[in-house]
Amino acid sequence: MTSQPASTFIEKGIGRLLSRFQQEFSPSQTLSDIVGQAERLRGMTETLLELSHHYPDRAGAVLNVLSGLADVGIIHDMASAADEIATIARKMEAGLASEKREGSHSFAGFSALAAQHEGHGVNGFGGHFVQGMSPEVKEKPGQWIASRDEPYCAPEESIFSDEIICLHCGGAFSMLKRHIERQHRQSPDGYRVYWGLSPDYPMACESYSAMKKLEASRTGLGHYDRKKKGRSRIKA
Repeated sequence: MTSQPASTFIEKGIGRLLSRFQQEFSPSQTLSDIVGQAERLRGMTETLLELSHHYPDRAGAVLNVLSGLADVGIIHDMASAADEIATIARKMEAGLASEKREGSHSFAGFSALAAQHEGHGVNGFGGHFVQGMSPEVKEKPGQWIASRDEPYCAPEESIFSDEIICLHCGGAFSMLKRHIERQHRQSPDGYRVYWGLSPDYPMACESYSAMKKLEASRTGLGHYDRKKKGRSRIKA
């Protein structure tokens, strides 16, 4: 098959997907970890670009599958992202070889992969409301929640100074609120009630909260001088 250049649209899609993985699954670590993550990102980028060159008509579907795998927690760190991308690449290459042997223009292997991804919704992983979710939170594709009897870890082991572990999927975040609303359709209060947590269970790690307080202090946010405001009214 003659290689074709990836479209700008697909290249941007690859960039957005890998940026999402990096933001969600690559918290700041040691210098050695950062170097390893950079090498892994380069490998994933090259693989996805190569797939888009050889299968331009299927590139968008591949990105959707990978995004969905992240939504349901199958992709939960950079290593699992690299593994899933490599698996898709192998299946697509095998499908191409099969096409050449059989003279077919259909790719059964990829169709099965996409159907498997879409099947998560049927099993309760899709954008369907499940008891335990917060109905006031916006619905998004791929939202899911874990069984209350199967948290990723014990609640008392989920809080660290620099991260908080999601009890649904095990992801580590400096701020948990956005993640649970987007991927698990739970408000902070709904999350606390669902897992039997105390009302003061934090939604942000200690270091993140300290950083935001420092930023607010530097910019003057949160400070209101009532005396100064009163003097201004008298002069007016």
